[in-house]
Amino acid sequence: MKWIRVFIAASLLFVAQVSFAEVAINTQGSDQGIAISGFDTVAFFTENRAVKGNPEIAAEWKGAKWLFASQDHLNLFKADPEKYAPQWGGFCAVGVSEGRISKKAVNGEFDIQNGKLYLFPVHKTGTHDGVKKDWYALGGGPATRIADGDTYWPSLKATREDGRRSSWNPDKPQNAQTQK
Repeated sequence: MKWIRVFIAASLLFVAQVSFAEVAINTQGSDQGIAISGFDTVAFFTENRAVKGNPEIAAEWKGAKWLFASQDHLNLFKADPEKYAPQWGGFCAVGVSEGRISKKAVNGEFDIQNGKLYLFPVHKTGTHDGVKKDWYALGGGPATRIADGDTYWPSLKATREDGRRSSWNPDKPQNAQTQK
């Protein structure tokens, strides 16, 4: 009888942890779990522009709902989601490269480097291209930022998946920007 109570308690603890965990995909601004503000992730590659997806053409992947502008784009995504999915869960590329996850939704600004997609939100000044300009102008540019982001992403992703809401990386020195 005691093992049944232990099993039930362990099961409840597991369910509680899962329900508080967050996916490591950017669903900021959506209460329906829609990835990357509803943009069609395949269109960034095939049309070289941001295109809003159609809620009727969707797929579930990694705990989020992905929208597509066409059935062809959905089929491409289903065939190779890793090829089309944005890097770092679709969170702001500048933020991740600085060891944090932005709380802002992406706005359609993007960059493709070596066949990989990086997304950006509206800049704090309200401009739509300000964060992308920072991506190029500050912190060593995309090559340095990508290397930094690849270093920070595993711990940031784990933090999201564990349900902790920290947006900073404790392993990052506070003066990392001045060290570059």
